[in-house]
Amino acid sequence: MSRKLFSLAALAVVLTPFATAQKPTSARPRPSRQVFAHYMGCCPVATGPQAWHKKQEPKVLRHGRKDKATRRGGHVRNWDLVPFGTTLTPEESADLEIRRAVRIGIDGFAVDAWAGHKDARRSLDALFAAAEAKDYPFQITICPDPACGGDLVGAVKYLLEKHGDSPKLARRNSRPLIFGYSSTGLALWHVERQRPRASKADIERLRVSPEGWELMGQAFREAERKVGQPVFYHYCLSHFFHRVPKQLYGTDTLTRAAGMLGKHLSALGGFGYLGPSTADIAAAVKASGAEWSCPIGFYQKENIPYEVHAGKGVDRMVAGWERVRDTEATLLQFTTWNDYGENSNIAPAYNTRYTLYDLTGYFIAWWKTGAPPKPERDKLYIISRKYPPAVKVFPFEQGPYKEGAIEVVTILATPATVRLPGRDAEFEAPAGFFRKQFPVTPGPVVAELLRDGKVVLNLANPEPVTERPFREDNSMVCMSTEFRHHWQADFGKAPPLLWSEYGDTDNDGLPNWFEMYWFGTFGDLATATGAGPEDDPDDDEISNLDEYRAQSNPTLPAAPDEPGADALENLLND
Repeated sequence: MSRKLFSLAALAVVLTPFATAQKPTSARPRPSRQVFAHYMGCCPVATGPQAWHKKQEPKVLRHGRKDKATRRGGHVRNWDLVPFGTTLTPEESADLEIRRAVRIGIDGFAVDAWAGHKDARRSLDALFAAAEAKDYPFQITICPDPACGGDLVGAVKYLLEKHGDSPKLARRNSRPLIFGYSSTGLALWHVERQRPRASKADIERLRVSPEGWELMGQAFREAERKVGQPVFYHYCLSHFFHRVPKQLYGTDTLTRAAGMLGKHLSALGGFGYLGPSTADIAAAVKASGAEWSCPIGFYQKENIPYEVHAGKGVDRMVAGWERVRDTEATLLQFTTWNDYGENSNIAPAYNTRYTLYDLTGYFIAWWKTGAPPKPERDKLYIISRKYPPAVKVFPFEQGPYKEGAIEVVTILATPATVRLPGRDAEFEAPAGFFRKQFPVTPGPVVAELLRDGKVVLNLANPEPVTERPFREDNSMVCMSTEFRHHWQADFGKAPPLLWSEYGDTDNDGLPNWFEMYWFGTFGDLATATGAGPEDDPDDDEISNLDEYRAQSNPTLPAAPDEPGADALENLLND
C-alpha cells in the first residue's frame, strides 16, 4: 500500500472564521483580530529536511557519540505527527499544514526568512500554491530573520516579486504585512550607517536613547522607500537590549522606546515574553498609533543541548493568552507553528499530539470573540511528563530536569467529577475551562469523567511515567479526547500513530524504547516486539528484563566500571 494513505483534498470544518474588519467607532477604524503562526520553512510536515532528518535519526542515535546533542539522546523529541513512514510532496505538505491551521482559527503563516534558505523559499512557494489552489481563507507572508540572512528590503522584495499579485499575500490596511523577529538587529544596521564613526559604546548609548530610537524607526521608513511601496511592518521588541550593559537602561526604557518606535511602525510586539512591563509597553504602543502585538507562544522550549524552558502543564499557555486579552492585542505572531527542533511547536507532533494544538484553538476563539467558547461536547486532556525528578538516565547522558506536573484539563458543558485511577486523585470540575495538577509519579496516566457516579468519558495517555528513562526529556507528553476527531480530519481511516517510548506494546515487561533501541530500529514501533524478556543476547547469564531493571546494556557484559554494573551486582545478590 502506498505511504500516501490519505487524500489532502477536503477542507476540514473551520472552527473560527477568518476575522473581518468592523465598522469604525471613531476616526480610526477598529482593527480586525488576526493571528499568524511563525512558520519554519525548513520544517514542513512529512517532506523536505524534516522527513529526511526523521529517517536519519535511527542511523545516528547512539550513546557515547561526540556530538553533545546525540549524547543527550538526540536533538528532536517531538517529531511531526503523520502516519508512520508517510512522505508527502511539498504541495501535499503545505495543504495539510494550512488545513490544520485554519481548523483552529489561525489566519496565516509568517515564514521565517530564511531559516533553511532555499528550502524556506520552496516552502513559501508551496504554501502559496496550496492556498491559491483550494482558495483557503488563509494568508501568507514572511518574517525577516537577521540570524538567517533575512532583511527589511531584499527579503520583502523577493516576496513581492514572486507573490505580490497573489490573493493569499497577507495584507493589513491594504499593505503587505511583514512580521519581525529580533527587529532591533535589523534596525541597528541603519543606525550604524548613519553614524559611521561611532564606537561600539556610542552605538550602545544610542540604543537606549531617544535619538537612537528615532534612527531605528527611520530604518523602517527607509526600507519602505527602497521596497518601492507602503509596507505594514511589525517590529519585534525581543532582544532589544542584547549585549547592552544593564546599567545603561532602566525598567521603563523599553516602554519609552516602544512609544517612540510606534510613531514609525505599523505594529509592535515581541517574539517572546517582554517581562513584567508588558502592560505598560502595550499602552505606549497603542498611544503611539501603532497596533499592539502581544507575544504569545513558547508554551515550552527544549532546544537540546542548549536550553530548556518548561512550565508545569499548560501554565505558560494560560498566562500568555490572559496577557493577550488583558492588553487588548489585535495582531499576533504565534511562536511557533512547527519548530520541532526547539520543541516550541503547536503543530501536531509525537509527544504533544493534538492537545496543545486544540487548546490553542480554544484560546484563539476566546480572544477573537471576546468570550470563552461554549463546548459542543465534553473535552478531556492529559498533560504529563515521561519521568519524575531525581531518577537515573541510561544509556544516554543525564541532562537537566525542569519541574513538571501531571495535569488534567477539562472543557465541560456541565460540571462533572474527574478521577485518576491508580493515583488516589479525584476532583470536581466546573463547567467551562478548568485544570488541576498533581505530582509526577510513576505509572499509567489515566483520567475518567463521571456524572451521577457513572463514567461518561475516559482517557489514557499512551505514555506512562517511568522510573527508568533512557534519555533526557523535559517536554510535555499529551493526549486528549479530541485526538480522533483531528486525526480523522487529517488522515481519514489511516491507523493513528500513538507514539510511546515507555509503553509496552507486547506486554512483556520490556518498554518500547528498550526493544527498538537495542534490538530494532528506533522510531519504528513495529520493532518494539522483537526481544524476549528472558533472552540473554550477551551471554552474561542476565536476562533482558533484568538488564532493563538494572539500567545496563543488554548487548554487552558489564565491565566493573560501566554504568549499571553496581545495579547488576545488587540484582544478582538479591
